[in-house]
Amino acid sequence: MNQSVSQPDLLRVALVEDDEEVRYSLMMLLRSRGFAVDSYRNGMEILMNQPSLQVDCLLIDYKLPRFDGVDLLEKMRLAGDTTPAILITGFYSTTLKDRALKAGYAAVVEKSSAPQEILDRLSEATKQLH
Repeated sequence: MNQSVSQPDLLRVALVEDDEEVRYSLMMLLRSRGFAVDSYRNGMEILMNQPSLQVDCLLIDYKLPRFDGVDLLEKMRLAGDTTPAILITGFYSTTLKDRALKAGYAAVVEKSSAPQEILDRLSEATKQLH
């Protein structure tokens, strides 16, 4: 289910996270820092909304039902989406990082990292939009 909050001057983030508690926590963190957030429970939800998607950055979990976050970004890139993207994961490895960067992610962040790490990567990924 897509949950959206928007204001025209805020940077918009599409969050794809299947864990309801993690998704809610990330939404609250991002909103408290001035981001507008559209949230999706899985890759299929965001793909169904991709034609009308208007966001400044993608924040995508690695472990998702049906296909993982790297596969999701590859599908989005094939459809022409060039939105900056950050992968979040509880399963960090250099192999995953290399695969994610090759697919087009700007960064890979471990979920166990401090919330500031996610905010810093979002800031870097959207720097050219300010």
